[in-house]
Amino acid sequence: MKPHRTPRRRSCGRPERGISLIVSLVLLVLVTLIAVGSMRGVLLQTRMSATTHDRSLAFQAAEVALREAERRAATATSADFPGAGCASGYCVTPALADTPRWMDTAFAGWQAAAAAAPADAPAPEAIVEDMGDAPNWPGCESEIPRQPNCSTRRYRISARSSAEGRASVLVQSQFAAP
Repeated sequence: MKPHRTPRRRSCGRPERGISLIVSLVLLVLVTLIAVGSMRGVLLQTRMSATTHDRSLAFQAAEVALREAERRAATATSADFPGAGCASGYCVTPALADTPRWMDTAFAGWQAAAAAAPADAPAPEAIVEDMGDAPNWPGCESEIPRQPNCSTRRYRISARSSAEGRASVLVQSQFAAP
């Protein structure tokens, strides 16, 4: 007696064509594209974060130099300012026709800050420019008699922190001598 065989059934009567392989490959490509896009986004955010951190360090260093230069300006005398140009971070009143010193890339009269700047920050430096006397309140120069505290010596203080390939920051203040 022969063993009884059950006939094989084909589902729906169609031969297999490997469609599941194609679907899984398409899904794999889609997941890969999403992953690559996400990685690019993460890299961009990392660069932006590093740039922001570097700019923050440069700003803090420039602020250190600015505050130090303001302390120097508070005790400055006419003897500190040279007859012309700049010396030791002190500069005479700029001529109106000249390019501002802080915008001139060839200007070399910056004074390095002695105060401690944040670690890993570009070296800060500053200049103190004598801007002459200016009134302390509107119309004081036309009062008769003129008040003794009508005008005060003014200084423009520029401080910068920059290095090649790093964030560059320039800050300025107008300072009235006490």
